[in-house]
Amino acid sequence: LSIHLFLPLSLSRQEELSSLKRTKDSLELCLREKERNEHLYVAEITELKKEIRRLIRNSSRESANLEYLKNIMLRYLKASASSEKRQILLAIFTILEFNDEEKASVKHKLAPSWFS
Repeated sequence: LSIHLFLPLSLSRQEELSSLKRTKDSLELCLREKERNEHLYVAEITELKKEIRRLIRNSSRESANLEYLKNIMLRYLKASASSEKRQILLAIFTILEFNDEEKASVKHKLAPSWFS
C-alpha cells in the first residue's frame, strides 16, 4: 500500500522537476540573449555619447561664429566710410558663403562705386 502512494508522488515530483528544468533552461537562454544585447547597447551608448560630444562642440563653434558675425555686422553698421563698409561687406559675403548671384544682387543694390 505504501508503494502505491509513493509512486504517484514520485511521478508528480518528476513532472515538477522536469517543468522546473524547462523553466531554468528557458531563463538561461533569455539571460544569454540579454547579455548579447547588452554588448550591442553598450556599443550604441558609446557611439551616442560621441555624437553628443560632437554636437556640443559644433554648438559652441556655431556660437563663436555667430558672435564673430555679430561683431562684423556692428562694425559694418557703425562704419561711416564707404571703403570700410565695402571691406566689411566682402567679409560678410565670405562668412555667410554668399554665391555669385547673391553677391551681384547686393552689389547692384548698393552704390556701384563701392565695388569698382
